[in-house]
Amino acid sequence: MSRGLNRTWQQLILFGLLLTADQLSKWWIEQQMPFFHYTVIPGFFDIVKAHNFGVAFSIFADWDSAWRTNTLLGVTIGIAMVVVLWWWRERNQSGVESWLLILILTGAIGNIWDRMQLGYVVDFIDWYVRIGGTEYHWPAFNIADACISVSVVLLVILSFRKS
Repeated sequence: MSRGLNRTWQQLILFGLLLTADQLSKWWIEQQMPFFHYTVIPGFFDIVKAHNFGVAFSIFADWDSAWRTNTLLGVTIGIAMVVVLWWWRERNQSGVESWLLILILTGAIGNIWDRMQLGYVVDFIDWYVRIGGTEYHWPAFNIADACISVSVVLLVILSFRKS
């Protein structure tokens, strides 16, 4: 091994730290009373207790429970397997792609774990703006969702830069 931890181990440590932060934050939220709501920054950021039975923006949340859970688990596990293979191929290459893939994998595993254990994904970050007395909310999300979203956007940007 070269000086310090090699790149693969650094990425696996990041995966473990972020997955732990994701699961601990969701565990804490689940311990709160139903309809928990705490304002962190008035007019911008709240902590809420939300259960997402679907995927992004609660898509598929109205599907029959057994079909929804099994279908979403199957698709998400399939995507996670592809990301693992992609990360394995890229992990020692220079650049940030493998780091972004680790973030995607962290998010996928965090949400897979929720869905397998609870039948839903725990969300709690509520960003919004208040304009003229009306609040416009982004759908509640969690650390896993943030890992996935930020990484996918950056991978898309990087793919355009390579072209």
